[in-house]
Amino acid sequence: MKKMSSAPSPFGMAALDLFASALGAFILIAVVIFPMIGKAVPDIPAPPAPIIMAVPAPDSVVCPVCPMCPVVAAVTEPIACPVCPACPVPEPVPVTICPEVAVPDPVECPVCPPVPAQVICPVCPPAPPAVICPEPAPAPIQVDAPHFRFPHLDIIIALDITNSMSGQVANLKAEVEQLAVLLNRISPSFGIGMVAFGDRRWESPLYLFPLRELSGPATNRDAFRTFVNGLSVGMGTGRGSNPDSPEAFYDALSAASGMTWRQRSERRVVVMVTDNPAYSDEIDRSILVATGIGRPEGHRVSTVYVKTGSGNQPATEEFLRNVAEAGGGQYVQDVGGSLTVNLLLSLF
Repeated sequence: MKKMSSAPSPFGMAALDLFASALGAFILIAVVIFPMIGKAVPDIPAPPAPIIMAVPAPDSVVCPVCPMCPVVAAVTEPIACPVCPACPVPEPVPVTICPEVAVPDPVECPVCPPVPAQVICPVCPPAPPAVICPEPAPAPIQVDAPHFRFPHLDIIIALDITNSMSGQVANLKAEVEQLAVLLNRISPSFGIGMVAFGDRRWESPLYLFPLRELSGPATNRDAFRTFVNGLSVGMGTGRGSNPDSPEAFYDALSAASGMTWRQRSERRVVVMVTDNPAYSDEIDRSILVATGIGRPEGHRVSTVYVKTGSGNQPATEEFLRNVAEAGGGQYVQDVGGSLTVNLLLSLF
């Protein structure tokens, strides 16, 4: 029988080394892993969803989700930061999106946090509106009506109707209605008489409308309107003439003084409207008549100087001032206004 060899086999030793190495690796892994068994592994945060911003699209757009989709929809919702005007949010532009894809919600400002309505931004507060200081309005005039109302009023208008006074005759015709309305507003009752006078060399130098109450019966207003509308310059000349400047001032003033005032009238005014004085031999008598008219309480004689022809005549102005002073009335110098205004000024 052959005797077995006692020398070690190389294959047996290699297998033993491999087993030992594997056992060592297992023990090392077990030492590292086993302590972690049973502990929860923390969740890894997901990356933030990208903010979808509206971007301009060309005329021909392919749907980014399904390129074969032929139908597109427009998203034009406005995008604006509610706080900061400088927030870098693009303006809304049309964007084509496949109709099968949900339209994104309005994009919020990526810089400024959402804020409630009507909040003033602490960084960029709105500037106060520009204040334009207007011109100060004049204070309204407080008028105490009783202080601007005449008592019961009578007025006799003595109007020169020579050729140079055509403008004043036309004004009276145009304003006869307004004159009646005005006098009705400033007095509880009023009466009007009139003397139309020309030159003393005329065949008919005077035309009279006896004083009547015009604030009462309508027939009196109609009669006065008819008289005024019938006036014309030079209407009483006839076979007479008017070769000089002075007019029948004295005759007209005397005729006015002879008219009957209303019993209840408290203010009685004769107004002489002319562009020339009385004749030289009648100047003193004219002033004397004016003094007599203005002597009683509430009576007065006023004059209105109408500049015609060559303009201001110092002699005429002086004469009319003296008549008004003697009669306790007003001297009014016409500046091209209405006859109604001149008459109103002469009443104060």
